[in-house]
Amino acid sequence: MTKIDLHPIHAECLDYLLEYKINHKDFHFVPRMIDNKGRLSEGLYFRGNDEYLQITFWLGTDSLEKIYNIAMVINNKSEVYLEISCRDNEERAAYTDKLTQILEDAIGRKFKLMKEHKWQWHYAANLPFMQALNDYITVVKPIIDDFVSNNPQSGITNADAEVDKYLEKLPGYEAYLEKASQKAKKTGEVTVKASDYMMHLQHNEVSNALKDYLIQIGFTKVETDKDFVDIRAIDLQGRQIFFEIKTATTVKLAIRQALGQLLEYNHYPTKKRADKLIIVTKSEPNNEDIQYLTGLRQVYNIPVFYQQFDMGTKVLSQEY
Repeated sequence: MTKIDLHPIHAECLDYLLEYKINHKDFHFVPRMIDNKGRLSEGLYFRGNDEYLQITFWLGTDSLEKIYNIAMVINNKSEVYLEISCRDNEERAAYTDKLTQILEDAIGRKFKLMKEHKWQWHYAANLPFMQALNDYITVVKPIIDDFVSNNPQSGITNADAEVDKYLEKLPGYEAYLEKASQKAKKTGEVTVKASDYMMHLQHNEVSNALKDYLIQIGFTKVETDKDFVDIRAIDLQGRQIFFEIKTATTVKLAIRQALGQLLEYNHYPTKKRADKLIIVTKSEPNNEDIQYLTGLRQVYNIPVFYQQFDMGTKVLSQEY
């Protein structure tokens, strides 16, 4: 198997995380903190070496394995996986082992035990690593954030503003920050690589237009990206509505991607409930999509609906 150079992957991940941070003020990630063996100076911005890198949003390490307790790993064999490990502390391991079961129950990620107290879940081999990173941030991170917050005795903590000081020490940080700032201001579909945020820009375009439309037709308290919900708003009947925007190629895929997120946002303990959950894409649903949603409402009593947002007319369709 041909091994890949991880340097450009470090750079692309840093770009993406800085842009995401600009758009989400309470978002913090952990960069490499010390220039061990000159790796930081040569552009390895995250923990790891020539064989792998780790991206994490939590502070806590497995000293035996010399890795973070919780991280997404990208290795030089083009493998991308979630890793949860605590082989140096039995008390903490009870919590990290439990976390793997919580992720399986919440989003169907069944982790494989690699060694005692070391677990992995692998993304599909053909999935671009930037899409995996987006999933890691938007789907996986909220669940782990809640678990870590609710279990302070584990010794693992959510990264906070304290880690931001290490960003300023990254080589070329100002240039990366400026590049990310310009990306964050853009909307619209542009001809760039997937790793240069095509999906992210399309998502922003729909989100911005949908927000304006909802305000125009009388929705109130329209908020974007609050507690990871794309748009939350109050409709004309006073009901709380959560909108989850997807850029999937089909409505079926959009439902699959959005459903778990919406259920978590609406039903996870301490979460504020919505009266209605609406999945939004630019595509028109077919009869099977509509039958599927109707079945979810009738069989499971889940208030989930679908609406198409026409980017030409800037109008939201009827509810399906």
